[in-house]
Amino acid sequence: MGRIAALGVVLVAAACASVAPRIDAPQVSLEAVRVTRIVASKAEISVRLRLSNPNAAELVVNELAYEITLDGRQAASGRTTRVDPLPPGGEGKVELSGRVDVGAVATAMMALGTQLPVPYTLSGTATVQNGLSLSFSRKGEIAVSRFEPAAGSRPR
Repeated sequence: MGRIAALGVVLVAAACASVAPRIDAPQVSLEAVRVTRIVASKAEISVRLRLSNPNAAELVVNELAYEITLDGRQAASGRTTRVDPLPPGGEGKVELSGRVDVGAVATAMMALGTQLPVPYTLSGTATVQNGLSLSFSRKGEIAVSRFEPAAGSRPR
């Protein structure tokens, strides 16, 4: 009889234990890439990302690491710890800087000259408030018709 009572207590305690809510990764999209200057065969770039919070609670991003490929070639990578908290169901933007080999930029520019869209991938991880690393990935194309040399390219 004592075993049954103990089992009942364990089951009741397990049922009452709170389960941590599942945290979904932010949806990350590439909004703009801009070459800011070229120094010693490296191009300094500015990357603007849009982050959307699919969760019902505020999402605090402690760190964001990303990698971008253009036309199948690694173009940029970087990380930041400056991300404003994302409100529930809300959005935010983050501007990142990085350095890339001029060859990657030249290859992308030649591809733009062909008048064909340039495929890109954006992937990385967002480390959130509880130390959990959440992966994200997105593919798309940079349309030539939307290329703006002064302001950078605007992927779709």
